[in-house]
Amino acid sequence: MKNTSTRVEKIEGVVTARPCGCCGHHEIGIVTAAGDYIPLKPGMQVRIMVELRGLEPLAS
Repeated sequence: MKNTSTRVEKIEGVVTARPCGCCGHHEIGIVTAAGDYIPLKPGMQVRIMVELRGLEPLAS
C-alpha cells in the first residue's frame, strides 16, 4: 500500500516575476520575508490576500 499522506507548508510572501536562468523568460513566483524565491508551478494551490486601504467598511 502506498503512503498517500500529504504535508502542507504555509508560505507567505509577495508575488513577483524574475527571468528564468535557463532561457530568460519571466517566471512568476513568491519572494518570502527571508528573501527566498519560490517559483509557482502548474497545479500548486495558492491563497490570495489583498490589503484594502482607504476603503469604507462594507455595510452589513
